[in-house]
Amino acid sequence: MSYRELHRRIVRSRTARGVAEIPAYDTVYRCLQPGRSRLDVELVVDVVRALTGDADECVVLAWRQAYQLACGAASDAAVVNVTDRLPDDLDVFIGRAKAVAKLRPLLNDRSAPVVLAVDGMAGVGKTRMIVHLAHLMDGVDQVLAVNLRGFDPRQPAEPGAVLEAFLRVLGVRGTAQTARTAKLARALAGRRSVILLDNAASAEQVVPLLTGVPGSVLLVSSRRRLELPGAERLQLGPFTPAESDELLRKSIGSARVSEDPATAGRIAVQVGQLPLALALVAGRIDATPAWSLSDHLERLVERGRTLSLDDAVEIALAQSDSSLPEDHRTLLRMLALHPGADFDTSAAAVLAGADEAETAVLLGDLLAGSLLQQRSPGRFEMHDLVRVYAAKRGSDEDPASARRAAFTRLADHYRAMAALAMSVYAPYEAKWRPSAPSSAEAPADREAALAWLEAERVNLVACGLSAAEQNLADHTADLSSILYRYLDDAGHYGDGEVLHTAAARVTPRAKRGRALSSLGVVYWRLGRFDAAREVYGESLSIAATSDDHREHIRALINLGLVLERVGAYTEAYENYLQSIEIAAMIGSDLATAHALHNVVHLAERLGRYDEAYERVQECLVMLRETGDRVTEGRALNSRACVNLSLGRHDQARADAEAAISIARETGNRTGEAYALITLGRALHALGALDPARSRLELALKIAREVANRDTEALALNESGTVACTAGSPAIALDRHRAALAISTEVGDPYEQARSHQGCARALVLLGDPETAQSELRQALTIFDRLKTPEANAVATQLAALSA
Repeated sequence: MSYRELHRRIVRSRTARGVAEIPAYDTVYRCLQPGRSRLDVELVVDVVRALTGDADECVVLAWRQAYQLACGAASDAAVVNVTDRLPDDLDVFIGRAKAVAKLRPLLNDRSAPVVLAVDGMAGVGKTRMIVHLAHLMDGVDQVLAVNLRGFDPRQPAEPGAVLEAFLRVLGVRGTAQTARTAKLARALAGRRSVILLDNAASAEQVVPLLTGVPGSVLLVSSRRRLELPGAERLQLGPFTPAESDELLRKSIGSARVSEDPATAGRIAVQVGQLPLALALVAGRIDATPAWSLSDHLERLVERGRTLSLDDAVEIALAQSDSSLPEDHRTLLRMLALHPGADFDTSAAAVLAGADEAETAVLLGDLLAGSLLQQRSPGRFEMHDLVRVYAAKRGSDEDPASARRAAFTRLADHYRAMAALAMSVYAPYEAKWRPSAPSSAEAPADREAALAWLEAERVNLVACGLSAAEQNLADHTADLSSILYRYLDDAGHYGDGEVLHTAAARVTPRAKRGRALSSLGVVYWRLGRFDAAREVYGESLSIAATSDDHREHIRALINLGLVLERVGAYTEAYENYLQSIEIAAMIGSDLATAHALHNVVHLAERLGRYDEAYERVQECLVMLRETGDRVTEGRALNSRACVNLSLGRHDQARADAEAAISIARETGNRTGEAYALITLGRALHALGALDPARSRLELALKIAREVANRDTEALALNESGTVACTAGSPAIALDRHRAALAISTEVGDPYEQARSHQGCARALVLLGDPETAQSELRQALTIFDRLKTPEANAVATQLAALSA
């Protein structure tokens, strides 16, 4: 079937079914091309209908589920939780003495990078081993730790996402995926570091995380033997009889073992002498002093006969589980429904549908019985084997309705708590977010709200993704909308992409528009202007036909920003003016201020300096009334730019310094980079070349950390201009050519033209006027097309060189 015929059939099918949205031919064509990173599920199933002759709904449902599973798996793999602290070591580490003695000198050799891969069967103590070894290292000043989820019921962690999370912990943000390993190596250079990679699935998952930094130690655990370059390998087997005996004596007391050492030995054999299984059995023995060791052995043997699986860990887990009171067993099964990395007491109580104080007691009992682990004070996690076991028990013992109700309570809880935190983090945007009433106490201040959001970020995103898979579309959409501002400000673009994508995939039309608009912001921040323009266009189409005026304003502004970046100034200006009209109609000062701010930037770009100054003054008044400090800082930077264009260099400097102060106060890294660039321009104009150069270098560093490509190009161009003035044309030429490469890559014609202009200036000083003329002609062509005031200056320069 030709693409044209396929498109015709889809149009006929949608028309017959009364579907208003009719895809363009190009949309259908691109849907079927390799490498697509985002697909519309409705278009996918319409293609199925067209290719199979209006397939019955069972076939359509199968394709829809396949789509959701594929997208959900990819999203889950991108959500990881890392920490910069070591998990607690055991109070008493038992066994493995020979291995520890052999490895300890290796771990403290700082002359070369050390990689140690520990493998062995489930429950053999691999995680405890690498944690113990890490605690034995001397002089560690940087820790990075992550569960790679290689054998977890959830999808294994994607290495690129792990690298990005590691870099974020180290204060390096938004690095391109291909450069992340090298960037991590540079960030760890000169540090004594240990990296824990627990539960790896394969060598392919680990190799991108090998830094090769001398003095660094990378400890990996896996159930499989991993062939890693330059790695020392340690294979762990079950405990020896002596080690098993030591564990039991430490756990239940030497006197009790000494009363019947033969039976104690048989108990260890019955559970395969696996450390995890022994710890679980010891916990039960210690909790039942009235039972003899023979009683426990008989019960273990009986459990082994009745279980469908005879794995020693399963036997031990069943033994521990069956000995628990019913409320403990119920809580353990409910905890397996949690989609995140760890949880606190309040989340556990919500899942169990119980009182928080009572749940805290139960959690303590499960922790004492080795069924839970404590990640940090007040936060718990489940071993992947315990999670699998508890989930299996839940599917057997709890009705689906009860499990669904528990997860719905958890999704309600996270939605409400996120809304509460955001009400403190960004109170001025309350009307732009869904409301989720809560009786809980709000964070004390913005800093406390941010701390909560950072602690629960992985859980919030994972909950949104899981809600999408469980047909709780409203929860996914609301979390996307509630968390948008925080994820954007904090630079968590990867999390934002997967959450907003999931929301756009599963939600109805109006909420889909909001999710697409948020997704477009992520693409825009990352310099993916084509992708941003595509989703913004769809979100605007949805908003324009709805009654959601605020979302209509947001879509107009967002699309205008991308149009402005790609040089479509007339269209962008029209979008901004339309957004101002709608904002005035609904009486929203915040929306009006946001729209005005973008008009300021564009008016200044086009040389309308008086209009730009008037607009920015009006904008600042509104922003100060609404309390939006982030945008106030941006507007001050815009006023600084206008003052520079008007020759008011001292005022520009003061405004830029104030903008930097607000950006640092609010944690707006991109805003700080822009304001530093403007300050560099002002200092350059005032003749302070060294201070200008230092500000621009800092701006360039920040731009690269947050992966904001157009800001990087701007910083490079300004740095080149200063270098030229300082008499370093070769350095200037390198900077402008680097800026040209970036601006060409992202599609920013204005910065391309400025790069050509800067190259020409440097080439003249280097004695190559012929090539300089070629650069100026390219700059003039672009500036003429954009109708910006630089065209006249470039034309004059070109005429002077040609004379």
